[in-house]
Amino acid sequence: MKKSIFLGKQGQSAAFNQGTESISGIQVKLNWTKGVDLDLHAFYKTRSNEFGHIFYGNKGRADNSPYISLDEDKGIGNSAGNNNENLTIRNLDNFKSILIATNIFRFMGFLHKGDNFAQYDGKVVVKPNIGDYIEVPLSSEEHGRWCIIARIDNDGQTPTVTNINKVQQAEPESHAL
Repeated sequence: MKKSIFLGKQGQSAAFNQGTESISGIQVKLNWTKGVDLDLHAFYKTRSNEFGHIFYGNKGRADNSPYISLDEDKGIGNSAGNNNENLTIRNLDNFKSILIATNIFRFMGFLHKGDNFAQYDGKVVVKPNIGDYIEVPLSSEEHGRWCIIARIDNDGQTPTVTNINKVQQAEPESHAL
Protein backbone atom coordinates (compact mmCIF):
# COMPACT_ATOMS: atom_id res chain seq x y z
CA MET A 1 0.00 0.00 0.00
CA LYS A 2 1.39 3.39 -1.01
CA LYS A 3 1.86 6.02 1.65
CA SER A 4 2.88 9.65 1.65
CA ILE A 5 6.35 10.75 2.73
CA PHE A 6 6.28 14.42 3.75
CA LEU A 7 9.49 16.45 3.37
CA GLY A 8 8.57 19.55 5.38
CA LYS A 9 12.03 21.03 5.95
CA GLN A 10 14.67 22.31 3.55
CA GLY A 11 17.36 19.71 2.99
CA GLN A 12 15.21 16.70 3.89
CA SER A 13 15.48 13.83 1.42
CA ALA A 14 13.70 10.57 0.77
CA ALA A 15 14.58 7.72 -1.54
CA PHE A 16 12.08 6.01 -3.78
CA ASN A 17 11.36 2.69 -2.08
CA GLN A 18 11.16 0.68 -5.26
CA GLY A 19 12.41 -2.65 -3.92
CA THR A 20 13.80 -4.73 -6.76
CA GLU A 21 11.51 -3.21 -9.40
CA SER A 22 12.58 -0.40 -11.70
CA ILE A 23 10.69 2.87 -11.93
CA SER A 24 8.96 3.14 -15.29
CA GLY A 25 7.09 6.39 -14.75
CA ILE A 26 6.85 9.36 -12.41
CA GLN A 27 4.06 11.91 -12.09
CA VAL A 28 4.99 15.30 -10.64
CA LYS A 29 2.04 17.48 -9.64
CA LEU A 30 2.11 21.11 -8.50
CA ASN A 31 -1.09 21.89 -6.54
CA TRP A 32 -2.18 25.28 -5.17
CA THR A 33 -5.46 26.93 -4.19
CA LYS A 34 -4.80 30.67 -3.83
CA GLY A 35 -5.35 33.24 -6.58
CA VAL A 36 -1.97 33.29 -8.30
CA ASP A 37 -0.65 31.99 -11.61
CA LEU A 38 2.14 29.55 -10.74
CA ASP A 39 3.91 27.73 -13.56
CA LEU A 40 5.56 24.31 -13.19
CA HIS A 41 9.06 23.90 -14.66
CA ALA A 42 11.48 20.97 -14.92
CA PHE A 43 15.17 21.72 -15.49
CA TYR A 44 17.12 18.57 -16.24
CA LYS A 45 20.65 17.26 -16.73
CA THR A 46 21.14 14.04 -18.67
CA ARG A 47 23.83 11.43 -18.11
CA SER A 48 25.58 12.85 -21.20
CA ASN A 49 25.64 16.30 -19.50
CA GLU A 50 22.98 17.89 -21.71
CA PHE A 51 20.67 20.44 -20.12
CA GLY A 52 17.01 21.10 -20.86
CA HIS A 53 13.94 22.94 -19.65
CA ILE A 54 10.30 21.82 -19.80
CA PHE A 55 7.63 24.49 -19.17
CA TYR A 56 4.46 25.97 -20.71
CA GLY A 57 6.48 27.26 -23.72
CA ASN A 58 8.20 23.88 -24.31
CA LYS A 59 5.92 21.12 -23.04
CA GLY A 60 8.26 18.29 -24.02
CA ARG A 61 7.19 14.79 -24.99
CA ALA A 62 6.75 11.66 -22.89
CA ASP A 63 7.08 9.40 -25.96
CA ASN A 64 10.28 10.95 -27.35
CA SER A 65 13.41 12.61 -25.99
CA PRO A 66 13.57 14.08 -23.35
CA TYR A 67 10.75 11.75 -22.15
CA ILE A 68 9.28 14.49 -19.93
CA SER A 69 6.03 16.28 -20.71
CA LEU A 70 3.86 19.00 -19.15
CA ASP A 71 0.09 18.78 -19.44
CA GLU A 72 -1.30 22.34 -19.38
CA ASP A 73 -0.99 25.83 -17.97
CA LYS A 74 -3.42 26.48 -15.07
CA GLY A 75 -4.19 29.44 -12.81
CA ILE A 76 -4.14 31.87 -15.72
CA GLY A 77 -5.46 35.25 -14.63
CA ASN A 78 -4.62 34.50 -10.98
CA SER A 79 -7.65 32.25 -10.52
CA ALA A 80 -8.11 30.57 -7.14
CA GLY A 81 -9.36 27.02 -6.71
CA ASN A 82 -7.97 23.55 -7.10
CA ASN A 83 -5.18 24.42 -9.54
CA ASN A 84 -2.66 21.84 -10.65
CA GLU A 85 -0.06 21.37 -13.35
CA ASN A 86 1.40 17.94 -14.07
CA LEU A 87 4.66 16.60 -15.42
CA THR A 88 5.08 13.05 -16.68
CA ILE A 89 8.60 11.62 -16.55
CA ARG A 90 8.67 8.39 -18.54
CA ASN A 91 11.72 7.04 -16.69
CA LEU A 92 14.88 8.28 -15.00
CA ASP A 93 17.37 6.16 -16.96
CA ASN A 94 18.83 9.07 -18.96
CA PHE A 95 18.82 11.68 -16.19
CA LYS A 96 21.36 12.64 -13.53
CA SER A 97 19.06 15.20 -11.93
CA ILE A 98 15.84 17.13 -12.41
CA LEU A 99 14.98 20.39 -10.64
CA ILE A 100 11.27 20.95 -10.03
CA ALA A 101 10.61 24.69 -9.90
CA THR A 102 7.83 27.23 -10.15
CA ASN A 103 7.58 30.89 -10.86
CA ILE A 104 4.96 33.52 -10.19
CA PHE A 105 3.59 34.77 -13.50
CA ARG A 106 2.54 38.39 -13.37
CA PHE A 107 1.70 40.56 -16.35
CA MET A 108 4.38 43.23 -16.74
CA GLY A 109 6.63 41.12 -14.49
CA PHE A 110 5.95 43.03 -11.25
CA LEU A 111 5.46 41.12 -8.02
CA HIS A 112 3.01 42.31 -5.42
CA LYS A 113 4.49 43.55 -2.18
CA GLY A 114 4.81 40.59 0.17
CA ASP A 115 4.48 37.90 -2.51
CA ASN A 116 6.01 34.68 -1.20
CA PHE A 117 5.49 31.05 -2.07
CA ALA A 118 4.38 29.92 1.40
CA GLN A 119 1.15 31.94 1.14
CA TYR A 120 -0.23 30.02 -1.87
CA ASP A 121 -1.18 26.75 -0.15
CA GLY A 122 1.00 24.90 -2.63
CA LYS A 123 2.88 21.64 -2.76
CA VAL A 124 4.59 19.30 -5.17
CA VAL A 125 3.71 15.61 -5.10
CA VAL A 126 6.16 13.18 -6.75
CA LYS A 127 4.48 9.83 -7.51
CA PRO A 128 6.55 7.02 -8.99
CA ASN A 129 4.69 4.11 -10.59
CA ILE A 130 5.86 1.93 -7.68
CA GLY A 131 6.52 2.70 -4.03
CA ASP A 132 5.48 5.63 -1.89
CA TYR A 133 4.84 9.15 -3.09
CA ILE A 134 6.74 12.15 -1.79
CA GLU A 135 5.24 15.55 -0.89
CA VAL A 136 7.20 18.81 -0.71
CA PRO A 137 5.32 21.94 0.40
CA LEU A 138 5.94 25.41 -1.00
CA SER A 139 7.16 26.76 2.33
CA SER A 140 9.62 29.58 1.64
CA GLU A 141 8.57 32.98 2.94
CA GLU A 142 11.33 34.77 1.03
CA HIS A 143 10.26 37.37 -1.53
CA GLY A 144 11.12 36.39 -5.09
CA ARG A 145 9.88 35.37 -8.51
CA TRP A 146 11.24 31.80 -8.72
CA CYS A 147 11.26 28.90 -6.27
CA ILE A 148 13.29 25.74 -6.78
CA ILE A 149 10.99 23.39 -4.87
CA ALA A 150 12.68 20.01 -5.11
CA ARG A 151 15.42 18.06 -6.84
CA ILE A 152 15.22 14.49 -8.07
CA ASP A 153 18.71 12.96 -7.99
CA ASN A 154 19.54 9.83 -9.92
CA ASP A 155 23.31 9.55 -9.45
CA GLY A 156 23.32 6.77 -6.89
CA GLN A 157 21.72 3.36 -6.54
CA THR A 158 18.28 4.64 -5.55
CA PRO A 159 16.73 7.88 -6.87
CA THR A 160 16.00 10.47 -4.18
CA VAL A 161 13.86 13.60 -3.81
CA THR A 162 15.18 16.55 -1.78
CA ASN A 163 13.25 19.56 -0.44
CA ILE A 164 15.09 22.64 -1.76
CA ASN A 165 12.60 25.55 -1.35
CA LYS A 166 15.17 28.09 -2.57
CA VAL A 167 13.77 31.42 -3.78
CA GLN A 168 15.55 33.60 -6.31
CA GLN A 169 14.77 36.42 -8.70
CA ALA A 170 16.00 34.75 -11.90
CA GLU A 171 15.34 31.44 -13.64
CA PRO A 172 17.55 28.61 -12.33
CA GLU A 173 20.76 28.09 -14.26
CA SER A 174 22.28 24.79 -15.33
CA HIS A 175 24.98 24.92 -12.63
CA ALA A 176 22.20 24.47 -10.04
CA LEU A 177 21.77 20.93 -11.33
